Amino acid sequence: MSDAIGEFYPIEGLTPHPKNPRQNEEAVSQIARSIERFGFTSPIIAREQDKTIIAGHTRWKAGKKLGLSKVPVIFVNLSVVDAELLMIADNKLGEKADWDTDKLSDLLSELREQDEDLDVLGFDDGELESIIDGLDSQFEEYTAPEDQEIDLDDFNDFDHTCPRCNFEWNE
Repeated sequence: MSDAIGEFYPIEGLTPHPKNPRQNEEAVSQIARSIERFGFTSPIIAREQDKTIIAGHTRWKAGKKLGLSKVPVIFVNLSVVDAELLMIADNKLGEKADWDTDKLSDLLSELREQDEDLDVLGFDDGELESIIDGLDSQFEEYTAPEDQEIDLDDFNDFDHTCPRCNFEWNE
């Protein structure tokens, strides 16, 4: 484990990693809005030796877009190879977590009721509506009456089929 050194550092003194595999242009404006609202809450990670960004390329671009002269940076003493491994791991490991959609829906609903600006969260309008309204609530679960067995023939002929996922249903 390396010792990390954090400081506010001139944004122009940092260099994006030339092998950064993430395409992050679409997220820059949303990250900039988040920084405007909450401040720079997550530092950039860079190699101490050459000031090359390892993690935080999008935050760096957002900081530049906002005209910031200094940004929070944690400098780490890593080899070139370890820096490249961390650059990939930092992005990939974040994808491993899942949302508790019930809790997320409840929280977003509460924030919306308080007239909070949900645009700073990174969800597009369609995603927000789906989460808050709960896609699962659109479909009623089939429950057979207690005194009747399920007739499997009821599940063979459907009026509609989704062209994307082949889900079948009747109106």
